[in-house]
Amino acid sequence: MKIEKISVQEYNVHQINSIKKKYPELRQNSKGLTFALTYAGTWHTLMKKFGLPKEQAIQVEQRYHELYKHYEEFIANQLRDAQVSGYITGAFGLRVRTPLLKSCIMGTKNTLKEAEAEKRTAGNALGQSWCLLNNRSANEVMQEVWNSPYKYDVLPAAQIHDALYFFVKDNLETLTWFNKVLIKAMEWQEHPAIKHDKLKLGGDLEVHFPSWGEDIEIPNYATKEEVKNALRNQ
Repeated sequence: MKIEKISVQEYNVHQINSIKKKYPELRQNSKGLTFALTYAGTWHTLMKKFGLPKEQAIQVEQRYHELYKHYEEFIANQLRDAQVSGYITGAFGLRVRTPLLKSCIMGTKNTLKEAEAEKRTAGNALGQSWCLLNNRSANEVMQEVWNSPYKYDVLPAAQIHDALYFFVKDNLETLTWFNKVLIKAMEWQEHPAIKHDKLKLGGDLEVHFPSWGEDIEIPNYATKEEVKNALRNQ
């Protein structure tokens, strides 16, 4: 499969997020590749673990580095600091110790493989630690719930690294209110490390009804009428 070169600047956030619905299979197939490259894998890794032809594996790695250039520069700077301090600092001050980075000379043929592994783990932790934003959002949402007339209508159900799950009463007014509260919490990015004037955080509320097999996406900050239409059009 040939991958056409497309400039990232051509797309806005909504267009990029639309990939989830427009190209679900490609999106799913990309997850393993993206994780491997995030964990400092190379095109060799893509060939060995995923069976990509050499030309395509090289192309995917190159495009990944182009897309995440600024993120990789941020990670590299943090890892250089860790060679002096002996730790990296992730989300909300979370520290991960890196004793081997501090005690070894990195980037040579004699560098311990254990130190290289610690470097990959630390680099991955810098990004993964920001999943704590989910915890922060959940806390904000539940504070709003407990201080509202809907305190018995919304219950936390589960939480994973990139999603929150709630039981919400089957009531249009409750769902409309909850959607606004949830999206506001998910858009928070006041921490200096993630604050940006153009790149914004966000999320979407999906209603799973009548079973987990059906998901209905509710527009951000939808009115009661818009919520009703989204449910009816499913």
